[in-house]
Amino acid sequence: MISRTFLLVALVAALAGCASTPPIGKKDLLTFLHDGKTTREDVMLHLAEPSAIFEGGRIITYRLDEDEGGYTIAGARTQGWCCKYSLVLSFDEKGVLRRHSLVRVKELLQ
Repeated sequence: MISRTFLLVALVAALAGCASTPPIGKKDLLTFLHDGKTTREDVMLHLAEPSAIFEGGRIITYRLDEDEGGYTIAGARTQGWCCKYSLVLSFDEKGVLRRHSLVRVKELLQ
């Protein structure tokens, strides 16, 4: 009886180790961004709170991660540089997107 229980536990553990988490990213997360058209309000509605705001809101950034599903936004309070990308958005004085750039964040050596 003990050997059957041990075998069952070992099998469940092996299967759990093979299980993968489903992707949570969205491939179309950033498709709404259009230089000269998208407003700061549009960005806030789509992406929520930015990770940083500079120059009185004329430049905002978001930390992004990526999996098989696409991009995900990391919260503004995410500690450290755990994310793969930084989305940098620059707005004009009317709050319209002038330029945006997705910058790969250099991975820290561990």
